[in-house]
Amino acid sequence: MERIHVDVAVQPQSYEVMVGTDLFGQIADDLRERPLASRYAVIADSRTGGLFGERLGAELIRAGIRWQLFTFPEGEASKNRHQKELLEDAMLDAGYGRDSAVIALGGGVTGDLAGFVAATYMRGIPVIQVPTSTLAMADSAIGSKTAVDVPQGKNLIGAFHSPEAVYIDVRTLETLDRRNYFAGLVELIKHSFIRRPELADYLEEHRDIIVGRQGADYGRVMEKLWITNSAVKNEVVSADQKESNLRKILNYGHTLGHGVELASGFRLIHGECVAIGIAYAAWLSYKLGYGTREYAEYQIRMLREYGQDCRIPEDLDGETILAAMRRDKKVRDGRIEFILLDAPGHPVTRGDGDYGIPVTEGTILETVKEFRRIF
Repeated sequence: MERIHVDVAVQPQSYEVMVGTDLFGQIADDLRERPLASRYAVIADSRTGGLFGERLGAELIRAGIRWQLFTFPEGEASKNRHQKELLEDAMLDAGYGRDSAVIALGGGVTGDLAGFVAATYMRGIPVIQVPTSTLAMADSAIGSKTAVDVPQGKNLIGAFHSPEAVYIDVRTLETLDRRNYFAGLVELIKHSFIRRPELADYLEEHRDIIVGRQGADYGRVMEKLWITNSAVKNEVVSADQKESNLRKILNYGHTLGHGVELASGFRLIHGECVAIGIAYAAWLSYKLGYGTREYAEYQIRMLREYGQDCRIPEDLDGETILAAMRRDKKVRDGRIEFILLDAPGHPVTRGDGDYGIPVTEGTILETVKEFRRIF
């Protein structure tokens, strides 16, 4: 037998996040000056495509850029392998080749689904993320994760595929409904808990403006919010692009949150479930001797000030949620892991430095029961 050593040089991809107001013209100008492809597939859900597709398209046409809109039904239920296949078939039928690129225009579902299409289409083509929801702006558009859901759990099939650029246009939030607006802010609030306590201070100081969604200072406050949030996400992702350890802290609240989301049949949207998961993880941290009760209650209070109920639905019993949690990709060697905090900006680590803290199923069931009773 002979051995041949193959050197594969894979460079981490860097990209810029642009934050501002009315950025569609800037996107077109940037692509004219620095083309990524000869044609662009703009992928959006049915609602966002109707709201922004033609507006972005008009700017692309003005810049002499060829494009086509590909839409799919709105909602988490569309984030699946079948819908990905339909989008790919539509692009193939339209003649899109390796000299193409994807523009993901929409919320978290669109970013995940369109990003996954780009990751595998013709073995990978460029993608630009244009998030139009608070959830996508706060989290899913930044970090290179793409995925679809399967019956066994959320985001279990996917790929790491970095965007060429991310454009956060505050103006697109004007059409976002109240429920999704506040649910998306949960991921940003989470970042203030796990990494940047001064971001929590900013959220408290400007709560009336952010919650009110209007006023002369709204645009300025939101731009500052997204810039700071993007810096936090970048600190973590750039240090651990493929979630070997540090990036796990971004899953704070997601262990129970994903369980609730899956067990509810996606009746509750992602941010609402993560808020429940954060509230529980804060309480669990205290019960396991890491954080104080005061800090746990502070986190729950802030989430409620930003429109989250934080209570586990009464019709979901602990065993049902636990069964869903067992199917989550964060389970390691059959053990359910949590991200826990012992102080603002200080996630707990194991003796080996790993941020994933295993918690027994018995402890989970016991503390879930107690959490329900108190909160």
